[in-house]
Amino acid sequence: MKNTFKMVMILFVLALFLVLPIIVSAQEDARKQEVDEKEIHKMEEVVVTATHEMKMIDMPAGVSVITAKDLEEMGAKNIAEALRKVPGVIDKSSSNDKLDIRGTQMGMSGGPVILIDGVPQKIGAYRNGYFNFIPVSQVERIEVLRSAGIVYGPGSARGVINIITKKGDTKKPVSFNVSGSYGSWDTFDTDVSLYGGVNQWDYFLNATHFTTNGYEEEAEDRSSGLLKFGYNISDHARIGIRGNFITNEVESAYDIKKKKWHLENYREKIHFPKSETDPLYWHNEREQDVSTVGIDFFQKGERLFLKSDASWTSLDEEYRSMQQRLIKSENVYFDDRDQDTYTFTVSGGYNIDLGQLAYTPSFGINIEDIDFCQRRFYPNSTKDTDKYDFDVDERQYGFFWDNDLFFGDHWGLKIGGRVDKVDMEFTSKEPTRINHDKTLYGWSLSPSYHFSGKGNIFASASRAFWFPTPKYYAWAAEKGDPNNRPENLKPEESLTYELGYRHLVHKAVNISLTGFFMEYKDKFSAYYGTDEKWKGYKNIGETEHKGIEIEADGRICDWFGYRLSGTYMEAEWTEGRQEVKGHPLNDKVIKDLKGYDIYGIPNYTYVLGFDFYPAEGLKCSIDINGTGPYYVDYLNRIEYGAKTTVDANISYKVKGWKFWLLGKNLFDKEIERVFNAKGNLTKPNGEYDNNYYVLDGRYIEAGASYQF
Repeated sequence: MKNTFKMVMILFVLALFLVLPIIVSAQEDARKQEVDEKEIHKMEEVVVTATHEMKMIDMPAGVSVITAKDLEEMGAKNIAEALRKVPGVIDKSSSNDKLDIRGTQMGMSGGPVILIDGVPQKIGAYRNGYFNFIPVSQVERIEVLRSAGIVYGPGSARGVINIITKKGDTKKPVSFNVSGSYGSWDTFDTDVSLYGGVNQWDYFLNATHFTTNGYEEEAEDRSSGLLKFGYNISDHARIGIRGNFITNEVESAYDIKKKKWHLENYREKIHFPKSETDPLYWHNEREQDVSTVGIDFFQKGERLFLKSDASWTSLDEEYRSMQQRLIKSENVYFDDRDQDTYTFTVSGGYNIDLGQLAYTPSFGINIEDIDFCQRRFYPNSTKDTDKYDFDVDERQYGFFWDNDLFFGDHWGLKIGGRVDKVDMEFTSKEPTRINHDKTLYGWSLSPSYHFSGKGNIFASASRAFWFPTPKYYAWAAEKGDPNNRPENLKPEESLTYELGYRHLVHKAVNISLTGFFMEYKDKFSAYYGTDEKWKGYKNIGETEHKGIEIEADGRICDWFGYRLSGTYMEAEWTEGRQEVKGHPLNDKVIKDLKGYDIYGIPNYTYVLGFDFYPAEGLKCSIDINGTGPYYVDYLNRIEYGAKTTVDANISYKVKGWKFWLLGKNLFDKEIERVFNAKGNLTKPNGEYDNNYYVLDGRYIEAGASYQF
């Protein structure tokens, strides 16, 4: 694997320098064709995750953009489905959607920082899976920052996903859009939007309803509303208010792991027995109400720019663990979870022109105040709940200073630093009381060379952190193991190095390449006590991540275009010890993890798409999605094989109408997420005792929309 990676990196660098002269010579032809371009390519979109206004092509970091048009044309049912097509993003879903960027996430915790309109969504005990209830129809674009951004503080070590919702346009007083679709598993999706602008006001109203019985009978019912108003003080200044409400009810088989026998007999069933003579496991249920109210302001002048945002987000969630309802009803429990999050951010800067030197300093502060509480009760028992009931009060104060310098016509340098103070107080009724007061220092350095107006080569280095989720502290307190106390949990730290190349050659060839190397310290993983029982998550070692990411697209001719995104990656332990099962005796052993690949991370993923335009208004697309094999256990003894699925989409637009027919996983490839980290056997000299979470099968959808 290591030699393969070195060869790929060498070829990458050689190709860069061999192709560069040819590409530069093609610039004159590209400029001539620019006049014929009807649309701005997404690499020319302004990226709001930057500290100041900057086009994606000029940003010296691994970043991707998914536009509203992309979401519409790929027929994405949800945001997670679209993000899986981004290079570097790994689908580690079981029942909940869980996305990992560059292999940095470990089990049962949040992954990248999730932002909605720039506001962090640090919601819930696990802080993952709380973005996919945003309807696709509300999204203007999604920005995926794969490297750590100094703007976003603790959590950005695992990447940043910023979901920007739509707003009205003052150029048109009234626009209206309605859409509806019906798909497999009795899936209904309806959406209504009203938007536009009057005088200096703009508005956007959206309501959606989604319901499905689910591939595995995991039913979901979601309703949402979004309201945004803005007052445009001038062409360069706007103040806006927004409010949204989402209610989501899900029946899930999460935590009820299927075995091989279940796959053969109960693959698409949410209720199933442990064996042929046992009663059924029941499903778990989750009800969520999420509300957000916010106010924002921006001013963008020739020199001075300023933006700020203040918001309140409320979570009201009830999780009902019902799986033993028919087996041992006294073990059924309900968790009531409530959270209030208050955020405030302000940032700004000034463009200074010194002739051959253009200098833009930017400053920003952000404040987050999170109050989270969980209360458990057993409806069929009088069990003591003190060790399960806890409160988390977390306050985070951050300050960044970024400096963007441009020398002459070609050279750029971006350098910045960030300091965060995190004050976290964890309290349980047992009682356990923890006060963590951490100060974290991050930085980034990114030189770049703009060899043309539409081409950029950059290098970058950055340091960032990921702070433990509330559930990590709760488990450590609940399990009470002396070797894994809550006060001993430390933030993960990452050092990331990148080499990148982006180029809009012309409409037939647009390419982005990024090579990366990451060193990850204080990596969390599952911890087992001397009694071999699971005791939560603990900092156990260090890891190394390296790879190459590619994005390319183009319109070869009027009737044909293509899309390509892919990643080749290696992620392995460089330090750490873990309890595993020895083979063939199935006994407890402690192993050094150095040199082993991190389980659950495939070496490669790719999407190859073809778009056909046989007639005006008619588009046909085919996507081939590939995922490489991955190891299931720490010691790389169990491997889950490579999978390839095919999606297709046919759409037709005429006079404000759009009709589509969509197919996902057309050949009904059976795909599961497999877990067996310790390498358990069914018995000494037995078979692998794997746990399986079944994922989606074939999905067919038909829909229509109308817009005026």
